[in-house]
Amino acid sequence: MIGSGPPPRATWLGLGGFSDGTFVLMRGYIDESYNSKIFTLSCLMSPRWAFIESEWKKCLSHTNQVLRSKGRNEISRYHAADCSSCRGEFKGWEVEEQIAFTKSLAAIFKRHFVNVIAYSMPLKDFVREFPEYRGDPIGPCYSELLKFMMLEFAAQLQDGRKALGNIKPVHVVLFHDRCNYDAVLLKSFNEMINATDFPEGKKIFSTIAPLSWEDCIPLQAADMIAYEAFKEAERKISGRRRRKSLEFILGMAQFGGRSKTFDPKSIHLLREAVDKISQPKNVQTG
Repeated sequence: MIGSGPPPRATWLGLGGFSDGTFVLMRGYIDESYNSKIFTLSCLMSPRWAFIESEWKKCLSHTNQVLRSKGRNEISRYHAADCSSCRGEFKGWEVEEQIAFTKSLAAIFKRHFVNVIAYSMPLKDFVREFPEYRGDPIGPCYSELLKFMMLEFAAQLQDGRKALGNIKPVHVVLFHDRCNYDAVLLKSFNEMINATDFPEGKKIFSTIAPLSWEDCIPLQAADMIAYEAFKEAERKISGRRRRKSLEFILGMAQFGGRSKTFDPKSIHLLREAVDKISQPKNVQTG
């Protein structure tokens, strides 16, 4: 896999007050972004969601106030794909206007620590190794990428402990945007929690639950990062320049984490691992 972003240790070093209290509660918000070529699943984590949500609401309110004063239609939320393409509620917006709006929201991350974990799967390469999912590769991508997210967070946490010493336990609650694959995500989560070779699972992760964007402002922030991670993975195929919005976000000291894209070799290794796990226990192979 091809990785990018600050190293995990730097991410945890950036979290002030990490060892205060009896434990640290982090909420992670998961969202996806994809087309016919690439599927991206991203999780945005922070212990500061109350502050982020308050500032996000203020930014939306200010934007609607300006739109209202000009006799234009207000927006109900930030939606990355629609905002980027000036469609839906953003129809009629100027490009410079949507860029400024996105930056004003992204600037909130300058003031509050956030950690992102994102994985992107090239769908053509995936179905080549998993032809049984050719009809619908999205469900298994949700399943497998969630597992990698949980493993990556545990690895980052272990790296943070090495860097900071004896820190307090971390409890993580995961939420995801409600979709047709809610049951797939729950099943995948439970498989990781009950995996004998992942004992950290039960210690770190508490639960996973679906929410709707209408009731959850942080899912809008998760949508922003999922879209940026998706466009970055797409860029590696198209060869075009990195989006200015992503450069703006990556330049923030409080923003850290990892974004990784599967390559054909790593997908092949995933196929081998899945086959090995699915083999009956009484079958011996050479």
